[in-house]
Amino acid sequence: MTHVPVNHITSDAERARRYAALREAMAGAGMDAFIICSRGDEFVRGRVQYVSDIFQWAGRGFVVLPMKGEAIFVTDPLWGTGFAMQGMWLNDYRQPDDAGTEIGSIISDLGLSNGTIGIVGLADITSVADYNSMKASMPNANLVDATDLFDDVRIIKSQEEIDTTIHTGNIMRRVFSALEAEMRPGVQEVDVLSEAHRLARQLGCLEGIALMGRAPFACFGPGTNGVIEEDDVIVIDLEWGGPMGYWVEVRRVYSFKPPTPAQKAFWEMRVESFEACVQAMKAGESSETVLDARDRVYDAWGYSAMGANSYTAHGIGVDSLEPPWVPGKERIMQENMIINLHPAIGFEDPEVGAMLGGISIADNVLVGPDGGTRMVDQKDEWIVLDA
Repeated sequence: MTHVPVNHITSDAERARRYAALREAMAGAGMDAFIICSRGDEFVRGRVQYVSDIFQWAGRGFVVLPMKGEAIFVTDPLWGTGFAMQGMWLNDYRQPDDAGTEIGSIISDLGLSNGTIGIVGLADITSVADYNSMKASMPNANLVDATDLFDDVRIIKSQEEIDTTIHTGNIMRRVFSALEAEMRPGVQEVDVLSEAHRLARQLGCLEGIALMGRAPFACFGPGTNGVIEEDDVIVIDLEWGGPMGYWVEVRRVYSFKPPTPAQKAFWEMRVESFEACVQAMKAGESSETVLDARDRVYDAWGYSAMGANSYTAHGIGVDSLEPPWVPGKERIMQENMIINLHPAIGFEDPEVGAMLGGISIADNVLVGPDGGTRMVDQKDEWIVLDA
């Protein structure tokens, strides 16, 4: 088979570090092996990539990682093994008719049929069919959920992971600069966002989304045939997995005229609340303290997040959504966690929300001992373009 060069290859030292950390967690929980489950989408494929360098666009995938010995990749026929093998981390790649039965055979061959097996993904994405198949093929094994155990290892980033995230952020800065030359009255939304996709892929990004919102803000979308107008306030959100698969999400605000007094005041509130949240991202504190910091600023300006049923922040890495979820999946923040921040807000008056709600900020933040550090944009600027 022809070798297809791929970018998302971790160093040998990083591979050894990950396996050692996962096996230490496995041993501490009395488990004999992990079955790591993934699905081909940006929210859960990263677990398998983390232990194999396999970036999976479709289908279901599994890695069996025993306490001792080599890991084994198993996938369904939808995805196959061809591209998976290009990462060259593992030596055993299998494409059976039934993944659960094959995994049971692997566990048996490892001599772990009576062992305690942790299933990573059981809490959120392992299909009922796959679980039933695994259970039937391992009737004497103790199958337990290991989702949080696994995720709590990978949410602490190594320097290599931090550097690759910074690299993705540098690409996003280049994409935004290019888009600023494309945005002008009379241009269709879809043409601007198509350029974002073209350039991000050309610069090596594996996958991502480019979204736009214009006031009145109903939502952010992938671009319509609607034409940008001179009076528009335009917000662009880029969320991409870079050449190594590490994700960033960044948002910028544009107009062709200076903001009105109401827009300017709202923007200043957004900048202040964002900075307060960044400073709250301090090692040793609960992730929920980010909400406290946000709300203190909102209260001072007469705003609230009440009714805003969305995340203000979430972990990010080889998946675009990792723990913690703020709110929803609390963690004690630790140094070198990477958290994406985009504070949610609510509006009592729907008309005010439509005119201002999309004006917002997003960026990756590195948790530190004294607060967070921005990873892409070091300051927030409302960018006024030439019409």
